[in-house]
Amino acid sequence: MKLGRAVIRTEVRAAGGEGEGQRVIGLGVVYNKWEELWPGYRERILPGAVKFAPEVKSYFNHDPNQVLSTTESDPPLEIRETNEGIEYNSPIPPTSYGRDLAVNLERQNVKGSSFTFMVPPGGDKRWEDQDGVFHREISELILYEIGPVTDPAVVSTTASVRSAREAQVEEWRRVQREQQRSEPDSKPELDEKDMAADARRLVRHGELKATL
Repeated sequence: MKLGRAVIRTEVRAAGGEGEGQRVIGLGVVYNKWEELWPGYRERILPGAVKFAPEVKSYFNHDPNQVLSTTESDPPLEIRETNEGIEYNSPIPPTSYGRDLAVNLERQNVKGSSFTFMVPPGGDKRWEDQDGVFHREISELILYEIGPVTDPAVVSTTASVRSAREAQVEEWRRVQREQQRSEPDSKPELDEKDMAADARRLVRHGELKATL
């Protein structure tokens, strides 16, 4: 299983006072919404799909050098499930990058959220429609990291994110081709009752021809 990333363009806001009381709040995972990562590839996460890793972390722009908090830190990262998806509420540390984040939130330069996850075997369903658009529907995932990002569109189209998804698509197509090749072309065998009925029909047909 490989780690993946997904992004959403949604409201991210600051809360609390200045200094150590500042927090960033956002909806990091959205349920039941098809997200087009790029033309021809769509993903959707089903309600209740998210399971939490033993320690979930929050980074700014997925940068581990800009850690905001974790579920084990003090004060901790808070994450909760809503009807819409997974909401996170992270303290903003009084560091240089923390102050930069607070200013960018105030100026609305932070446009969305992103999360890092892993899908266990059997945790998704994939298909390709008649127009060649690939769909991935996720019913179970493990959440490892969640946090604000400056530009969700940039994260979703980075080479690492796209190449990982494209590799999954090619593997799925390869399996589909192998399954199609392994399917027998022969017609289904008749059971004994069907064979006997066919024989009786042939006999009757032969008797009819003989009387003409």
